Amino acid sequence: MTIKVILTYVISVRYLLAFISCLPVAVAVALPEDVEQPILIDYNSSKFLLDEGKQMLYGSLDEPAVVTQGTLKISGLEIITESINGEVKKVTVTGAPAHFQHQPAIDQGLAIAVGDTIIMDFDTQHMSAIGKVTFTQDGNVWSGCQIDYYIGESVTTPACENGEQASLFIPPRNDQ
Repeated sequence: MTIKVILTYVISVRYLLAFISCLPVAVAVALPEDVEQPILIDYNSSKFLLDEGKQMLYGSLDEPAVVTQGTLKISGLEIITESINGEVKKVTVTGAPAHFQHQPAIDQGLAIAVGDTIIMDFDTQHMSAIGKVTFTQDGNVWSGCQIDYYIGESVTTPACENGEQASLFIPPRNDQ
């Protein structure tokens, strides 16, 4: 029994190290300095399907799974990374709520997305937040059913399928 527990732990650590080795590639969406920061991972349980290039981290309502490196932070009930040849291609975060944040450039504020599901495609540098979404950056607040964010470029708010309106709040600027 003890050997099984030790082997399970060794195998889990091996898979976790494989998962971690994929993450620095994902930080291309954040500040260059973020790559030099340590990766901090908190989770309750995990599952690794290395043949499929998938790694899953699970949290709970009280303690979501969290991956942090510099300004990049993702958290939720479930974080799934999909990799090809050790390079992260896609991250899907689900939760109550799912959370994504990063700082795209030194002269820009944190971009923070909160929604039911967040999907980050690293090839296209596109983040999509779906379901009861709020996106904030530099004091501007967008909310709606879905928000698509192209890293450092633009924010778009597609119409909701149920006819619900999206909203945008732009605070007054104090340019003096």
